[in-house]
Amino acid sequence: MTEYTKALIVVHREESADDFREIAIRVKKLDPTICGAMAPEYISEEMLPAHFLALPLLVVYLVNPPASNADQGIILNATNIAVESINKIQEYEHFKKHNIPCLPIARFQWGMKLDPKIYGDWVVLKPENIQSTGQDVNMVPTKLIPTLKLTDFPKDHLIHQDSYLVQKLVKTGENPNTYRATVFMGAILSSGFARMVYPYPVESSELSTLLSTTVATNFLSHRTRHFVKDLEANDLALKVAEAFPNNPLLAIDILRDGDTNKLYVLETNLGGNTWHFSSALSRNYPGYDDATRKATLLQYGAWDAAAQALVKKTHELAI
Repeated sequence: MTEYTKALIVVHREESADDFREIAIRVKKLDPTICGAMAPEYISEEMLPAHFLALPLLVVYLVNPPASNADQGIILNATNIAVESINKIQEYEHFKKHNIPCLPIARFQWGMKLDPKIYGDWVVLKPENIQSTGQDVNMVPTKLIPTLKLTDFPKDHLIHQDSYLVQKLVKTGENPNTYRATVFMGAILSSGFARMVYPYPVESSELSTLLSTTVATNFLSHRTRHFVKDLEANDLALKVAEAFPNNPLLAIDILRDGDTNKLYVLETNLGGNTWHFSSALSRNYPGYDDATRKATLLQYGAWDAAAQALVKKTHELAI
């Protein structure tokens, strides 16, 4: 009989139960000395068999990050790592602290002035809290930011519902495009390239045109997406993941400057809603079907890569 030396629990969303059953099988094959369990939605210390608590234990939360005491779910005799939500300003400061190439960002305020030496000639206005839709992300000349009025925006614009951010614009080519790498426990599980089907607005466009044209590549009905491996971007994504060692799941969006070819990290999506192998959101993606899911899994051997990463991290962190 195999003697267990470490224990691992992954707390995941219910919709991903089949995925993590497959990953659990591979973890057991890779290292039978790890006592593993995959738990949908929630786990507490009272729910665990005694032998889990008697071993060095790693708990990975991909949903419902625990509070800081046992009464609210955290397992005290364990190493706990969890998804979390941080705002874009905090994220930018973290990037700078870790020397990650990124783009200046600030909260938009009416009448604010921006230094073109920092922000360049063009900036992007984007909602701070309403995410995932790509709607109403607009490019605006930096010099016009102090002159903007609420009446300049269409009546159905998200700026009427949400606070906004302003960020330096990097044009990625004729059309907006973004590279995304999904990193789980320090391993890349998938990567792809999203491209808007229409170009950036011409720089001579009227303000009304600029404020009614989104330049975000997650605007689902107006983009194409395909799987691709960009080794340079992947190296940067892994560097970003190293800067967030306590965050198990990152969907890292990277821009490549169309003029200089330089890479910039746009955001990391740390909140845990980016397990798109089986997420409810992925089912709404145009063209996402069983064949696409299979291609996603095969790109990097996602289940094997996830299992290897979990084994490695269990030995590193369960102490």
